[in-house]
Amino acid sequence: MFKVDQTTFGGKDTPLKQQGNCFQSCVATVLQIPLDEAFNHSSYADDEWLLEFNKWLEQYGLGCIFVEMSQEKPANTTTLKGINIAECMSKTLYNGERHAVVIRDHFELLHDPNPNAKEQGEVQGVYIFVPLEPYKLVRTGVMK
Repeated sequence: MFKVDQTTFGGKDTPLKQQGNCFQSCVATVLQIPLDEAFNHSSYADDEWLLEFNKWLEQYGLGCIFVEMSQEKPANTTTLKGINIAECMSKTLYNGERHAVVIRDHFELLHDPNPNAKEQGEVQGVYIFVPLEPYKLVRTGVMK
């Protein structure tokens, strides 16, 4: 598995083109595609990017759901398996803004796309990838 590092590092207060592309780097890592082919949510409004991300994922036979969580509102993810993206509150990056990392099985950190990151931070939610047509994966081993 190759791991893709982010190439931009600005926080929310920087112009869109300079904002961090940690989520895009995580998508590239999870799907094993080059960074420039991965979905970049920074060109979409906050309330529409997940819908656009799901439209984009259809080409791979995938969808994505977001499970929000916090210490006050934990989600039942004790059986979470596979490779997914976690959204964390970074204590060392972007003035405490959210940061995306790649996780596997029970929140084990697989890849932090920011080489300057010192710790993962509290998980705020998980983007879970799901096959759109599970029967195809079961019957043929291919999702498309």
